[in-house]
Amino acid sequence: MQNRLIAALALVALCAVAVYRTVRPPSPVPATAPDTVFSAERAMRHVEAIAVRPHPMGSVEHGRVRDYIVARLAALGLTPQLQTTTAIGTRYQEAGRVQNILAWIPGAAATRHAVLLVVHYDGVEAGPAAADDGAGVAALLETLRALRARKQPLAHDVIALFTDGEEAGLLGAAAFVREHPWAKDVDVILNFEARGTTGRSYMFETGPGNLGAARLLRAAGDVTAGSIFTTVYRALPNDTDLSELAVLGKPALNFAFADGVERYHTSHDDLEFLNPGSVQHHGQQMLALAKRFANDSLPRPRTGDAVFFDLPLVGLVVYPVSWAVPLVVLAIVLAILAARRVARDDPRWLGGTLVGFAAAAIAIVMAGAVTALIGALLALVHAHLPWGGWPEWSGLYASAMALVVLAIVLLARAGAARWASPNAFQLGVTVLWTAIAVVLSVVAPATTYLFIWPALFALCARSFDRRWLDWLTAAAAILLGAGFAFAAGAIMLGLAGAGAAAFGVLAALIALLVLPLLGAIFGEVRLYGAPYVAAAAAVLIVVGLFTVRWSDAHPVPTQLVFAERTDSVDGGWFGSIDNSLWSRRVIGPTTTAPLWTARIGRRGAPLSARKVAYVPLDGPTATFIRDTVIAGARRIVIRVHAPPGTTGLMMDAGGAHIIRAAIDDRIADTTRYRRKSTQWFMQYWAVPDSGAVFSLAVPPGTGLDLDLAARRPGLPRVQGVSIPPRPTDVVPIQSGDATITYRRYHFP
Repeated sequence: MQNRLIAALALVALCAVAVYRTVRPPSPVPATAPDTVFSAERAMRHVEAIAVRPHPMGSVEHGRVRDYIVARLAALGLTPQLQTTTAIGTRYQEAGRVQNILAWIPGAAATRHAVLLVVHYDGVEAGPAAADDGAGVAALLETLRALRARKQPLAHDVIALFTDGEEAGLLGAAAFVREHPWAKDVDVILNFEARGTTGRSYMFETGPGNLGAARLLRAAGDVTAGSIFTTVYRALPNDTDLSELAVLGKPALNFAFADGVERYHTSHDDLEFLNPGSVQHHGQQMLALAKRFANDSLPRPRTGDAVFFDLPLVGLVVYPVSWAVPLVVLAIVLAILAARRVARDDPRWLGGTLVGFAAAAIAIVMAGAVTALIGALLALVHAHLPWGGWPEWSGLYASAMALVVLAIVLLARAGAARWASPNAFQLGVTVLWTAIAVVLSVVAPATTYLFIWPALFALCARSFDRRWLDWLTAAAAILLGAGFAFAAGAIMLGLAGAGAAAFGVLAALIALLVLPLLGAIFGEVRLYGAPYVAAAAAVLIVVGLFTVRWSDAHPVPTQLVFAERTDSVDGGWFGSIDNSLWSRRVIGPTTTAPLWTARIGRRGAPLSARKVAYVPLDGPTATFIRDTVIAGARRIVIRVHAPPGTTGLMMDAGGAHIIRAAIDDRIADTTRYRRKSTQWFMQYWAVPDSGAVFSLAVPPGTGLDLDLAARRPGLPRVQGVSIPPRPTDVVPIQSGDATITYRRYHFP
């Protein structure tokens, strides 16, 4: 009994270590550290200065933050420069007047080969952007200070790029690549982002041919990285500045911390909730890699891709992706040897192996389906609880789902016990793991490490029948898989839908491989202890129903909107983009607003709002400049202006097909757009006082309808509308409370 308890505690400890090292950032270094060391305490002083108020493009606060960064760079003895230009995104239908901030630290070699360190200094309208990306800005300023404190210069140059307009559609990065002369000198790109307010800074994306970059990543020491992250991220519809910088085709590493996503792009992305440890992890990696890359050979030699992952005590393991196939061949050979070993002791081994394979496959499918169902039910229940809550980001519910999956696996083993001996069943499990690794070695070789190494240890355990090999298998499966499963489910994707299903599948795979140890713990208990494990899961779920709730740290996101046509005095519309209970109470009974509010609402539907009194407000304007025929197309040139305080000007063209468009004499490149649309749309940020010039080419003989909608932060005073102060657990998100003024123009 004592040995069983020790084994159970050891497995729990392994899981705890795997999760802990995936989510816990390092401790912040105090300001008393040597000048050449990165200190989060020093960096946080910059966050305090930056994250005072929201500072989106086009706002007064944006200019204050820009001037602060420029002043800090000058204080370091650098010569900052501004790249002020019209930027047009190539991933989204966005454009704007950006002000990138750049500084150059020359290296001893004076070769014009440089390491590019990238952060963005703009934020969304709703929050002060302490984490996204005040943390990155502070980390870069502290890194530059530490580099300047060195007695010896680095071998190669370092470029610091503080991009503008990342939140507006990666505009500053696009402008740097397209127009800045320093872009041709870049040989390595290191980008730093945030999608939450706490957690470890994951290295989650790379540039092409990442083997060389991954090998140098080991210099950063305490890293959390896995080539499976890069593979998964490439399949997601997400972007950072690196998506624009990738056009340069240079080796690149992308970092972000992502825990605390409930506060992402809200007013609680502030100094109170930003974890200094996350800033420390950002900065110590930034500084270490800037030194390592700048002191190594530049330009970097071309390499292939890598398989890489981190382990406790070992650090980052890196090897060429070409090793994936030989490793799965080795696994197949070991599987044959294991089959011979099992067959020697079990005359019914083949049937037992097939039963084990089938039972494992069924358990995995059931685990994914059941966790997805649990995630959906928890979301539904919490949506109707008075205290709400975010079950998809709950570690407590992740633990409950893991126990449910464990119960499913134990039931599968109990059900198969009649037809399969323990060794034959486990051989079937390891054959399934090996089969997954074989498939991945062909379709996604960078992900094979998650499966091939535990499978190799498990096959050795079946071949030599040594209990310590079972423990080595468990350690490999848990340390590689459990942390990733938690990070993917409870931090990145959320425990709902695909995130919950993926979490369940991964948890089932791990539990299946650890079954020999679980069998020693639960073997004599009815149904291998599955009912007790399921009961423990139920207890955690019940606890979660009362403890997972909205709070300051897990707030309710809201967005109120006042929308009005400025070419009519028919009144305005007061509504919200979210569907929270607080917003519904504030707005009251609603109806469907006119069709012109469709761009404002969700998924292209008109705004859900109520009719309110008219408020005299300035609206956007469009002035006709000229009409010509060029290259067989009618080219209509107009100048648009936005009222003071506008952050974003939305433009929809109707009545004609837009063949091509130019903005401030720059052609809009649509070839890399994330989403294709049959209707031309563009959002222009930070419209200058002189306006922005649009040249729209349409088929000859057709007219043009142009819808303009200007968004500015805040709400006007409206007769009959009273907005109470938000509770501390109710926060603005994204563009926050906003006023939209709309006008339509027709060019016959």
